[in-house]
Amino acid sequence: MKALLVDPDPQRAPVLARALQAGGVEVSTATSASFALTMLEWNKQDVIISRARVGDMEGHELCAIVRSDPSTKDVRFVLVVAPGENAPSQTAAAGVDLLLPDALSSATMVTRVVELVRRAQDATTPKPATPPTLRPSAPAPAMTPRAPRPISPEPGVAPPPIAPPPRPVTLPPLPTVPTLRRATPPPPSVAPSPPVAPPPPVAPPPPVTAAPSSLAAAPSMAGLEAVGTNGGARTFQGALGVLEIEELTQAIAVGGKTGRLVLVLSTGGGLIVFESGRVTHAEFAGEAGESAFRALVAASHRERGGKFCFIPVHPNELKSQPKTIDRGVDQLLLDVARAMDEEKRA
Repeated sequence: MKALLVDPDPQRAPVLARALQAGGVEVSTATSASFALTMLEWNKQDVIISRARVGDMEGHELCAIVRSDPSTKDVRFVLVVAPGENAPSQTAAAGVDLLLPDALSSATMVTRVVELVRRAQDATTPKPATPPTLRPSAPAPAMTPRAPRPISPEPGVAPPPIAPPPRPVTLPPLPTVPTLRRATPPPPSVAPSPPVAPPPPVAPPPPVTAAPSSLAAAPSMAGLEAVGTNGGARTFQGALGVLEIEELTQAIAVGGKTGRLVLVLSTGGGLIVFESGRVTHAEFAGEAGESAFRALVAASHRERGGKFCFIPVHPNELKSQPKTIDRGVDQLLLDVARAMDEEKRA
């Protein structure tokens, strides 16, 4: 069973997440409704446990969006509310499956959530049909054979004479047909093959020039809105400010995705490369590596109105991509947050 916990409180969410994991539930955590919709599209959780207020929208509004999508309409939705946060009419209209007061203990919440999902799974599992009971039929009565009655001739009438059996007809023997042997035609004459000319000399390949920077293929601000698919892979795009670069990095890392996160700011384009959820390279303003990643995050906070687009690619397409970042995503984001705090104090 997989659960998606939507709670912006960094101290309250881990408590319920640990209780769910202790109950054998695989848990993913989102700090906003937009982030939760992205994770639900990638991981297809069985149940969503959301607070009534999650920052960018209300919990019942998030439930209405989940119910309106045919691919997620069957996901169970649990809403945790404080007194006076949600009206019953709003939750019923949105399609909330279970309403839990936040005063309940974490263990009680986990029990109620697990029971809800199991009842839903049992209801959708088809039951085997019971074969009808066959009753043995009564045996048929035994039939007693009757002896044939002799036919007695009528008085004064002589029985008809019995004709003798016909004599067998002897047929003359069939004539012997001589066996015809099929003549074998002589093998066709094989013409000598013409001489094979040697292949023409192959010109040496042209010299290979250095691969251009990954930012040369980055879409423009207007072209980024037209990006919808990359072959058969679905892209993920939007506006910075609704989702910050830190949240995008965490979402892609949790999903274990491989691809390029292209960013367009007023000061220029940026690029972050992911391989199986790990950040391996970044480019921005002529810099590369961790310094480019920190500069991208700082610039996105200073300049509102930028756009982003995540384009999934096959790992083979990244073989020629330089790897300038070795540290994990958590350590990388902590260093960025520490650098931004020091910049604000200065």
